[in-house]
Amino acid sequence: MRIAVCDDERACIDSVVTVLEDYAIERRTDIDYETFERYPDLEDRVGEFDVFVMDYQTPEIDGLTFARKIREQFGEDKTIIFLTSYQEIVYDTFAVRAHRFLVKPVDKQKFFEALDAAVQNSNINRNLAIKAEGRIELIPLGDILYVEVADKECYICLEEEQVVCRKPISQLEEELIPHGFFRVHRAYLVNMKKIRSFDQKEIEFTNGEKIMMSKRRYKEFCKAYLEFNE
Repeated sequence: MRIAVCDDERACIDSVVTVLEDYAIERRTDIDYETFERYPDLEDRVGEFDVFVMDYQTPEIDGLTFARKIREQFGEDKTIIFLTSYQEIVYDTFAVRAHRFLVKPVDKQKFFEALDAAVQNSNINRNLAIKAEGRIELIPLGDILYVEVADKECYICLEEEQVVCRKPISQLEEELIPHGFFRVHRAYLVNMKKIRSFDQKEIEFTNGEKIMMSKRRYKEFCKAYLEFNE
């Protein structure tokens, strides 16, 4: 899990880093973090991180504006945790679908709970094992846009390539549904974290690609999508 910490107060950054290091030890997990005191220094590197621990207000650009840029570019594929000294702005964070809103100074227990939930709700560190050309290949779930059935073959569709999978889509559905996937059509199994928009006819992914939506499954999908994003 790669985490970016951005705050213009060095003391706050240091306290966050202390909690992150404690979390890595106590949860026995790998955490790779980097700290930033200015959002412009982070702007061109957003794609490198999974989780953003961000100050709500800095002199150059506020965290809400920066969070909107993250959502516009990466959709729901990034986890945002806001830090602030002002509880009253909590409702503003709903607009950018923040994962958590934590009040300074950082409370270790609440921060642990936020990170636990981020790991549980994301596809970070989870892989799909498939047999390809006689060997086992591990595909990170977070890289999958959707699975497609075509010409009696299953294809794992990533942003820039497709990988042939010998498993039937029914088996893939069983493996992937617990991790935020949904069967929207007899030919498509989609990663809900990669969806930019959808209607009764089609789904658009974060890379602009589009596929068909089954009208018969639309209502059930809407319910699952809302529950997934609660």
